Amino acid sequence: MPTDAAAEARPTLVSWDCAACRRHGCRRGGGGWRGRRMFDAGELRLLILALLDESPRHGYEIIKELGTRVGGGYQPSPGVVYPCLALLEELDLAAAGADESGRRLYTLTAAGRQALAHGRPALAALLARLDATAAARGG
Repeated sequence: MPTDAAAEARPTLVSWDCAACRRHGCRRGGGGWRGRRMFDAGELRLLILALLDESPRHGYEIIKELGTRVGGGYQPSPGVVYPCLALLEELDLAAAGADESGRRLYTLTAAGRQALAHGRPALAALLARLDATAAARGG
């Protein structure tokens, strides 16, 4: 549970807090970045959808881009990103294909674009928070 009022007021995609989320390890809770989580429930998935909307990406590229967006002070582990990508695939929000070298390349599906459109207000708040974090870090 969030401990501060700002985290409590932050919009989340609670509809994604389901058995599939818990099975893939995307639920709220546990550790975090400097004593609190960098992303609340649904925020990481929403940000990954936004990144896939910009261009198709490999999982490693998503990890690197997430680190860049926060100003270089944070990088999610593959153990967080890849289960979220698997969940997005399972929910038909993203599709994985192979590029010319055989690596998995993730793209956004039509259902993913709809989910992203639905989550635009939450995404705007998340991006503003990430920009503030990056600015505070000097990034």
